[in-house]
Amino acid sequence: EQLGWWLAKAYTMQITGAYCQTELGHGSNVRGLETTARYDPESQCFLLNTPTLTATKWWPSSMASATHAVVYAQLITNGRRCGLHVFFVQLRDENLAPLPGVEVGDLGAKAGEPEVDIGFARFKDVRVPRRHMFEKRQHVEPDGT
Repeated sequence: EQLGWWLAKAYTMQITGAYCQTELGHGSNVRGLETTARYDPESQCFLLNTPTLTATKWWPSSMASATHAVVYAQLITNGRRCGLHVFFVQLRDENLAPLPGVEVGDLGAKAGEPEVDIGFARFKDVRVPRRHMFEKRQHVEPDGT
C-alpha cells in the first residue's frame, strides 16, 4: 500500500529522496543512533527530533534538493522505546523551502567527489503521519500499541 502512495511520484520526479541513517556521533552504529520518533496518539503523528549535535544526520546525499527522506529513528510509543524504525519524511514544500522544524544543508568542500552534494539534516518536532512509518514488518495502531 505504501509503495503505491510514493513510487509513482518518485518515478515521475514529483518527489526526490535522500537516505538519512548515519549520524555525526554514531556513524552507522544503528543501536547508538539518537534521533527519536515519539508517537503522539492525539495527533496520530510521530514527532521527529535530533536531540543533540551528535544526532545530526550526516553524509546523506541529495540534501540540496531532496523533497523527502527515509529517516532512521528510535521509536518511542506509550512511554516505551521500541528500537530503530524507518520513516518517510517530507523535507521541503512545493517551492523547495525546508518545512518548519527541518534544517538541511550541504557539508561544503569535499575531497574526492566535489560534485556530489552531501549534506546534513536535523529535525525539531517535525510531524510525521502515523502511516509514514515503513510498515512491512511493524505497525503502530492509532492508540500507540
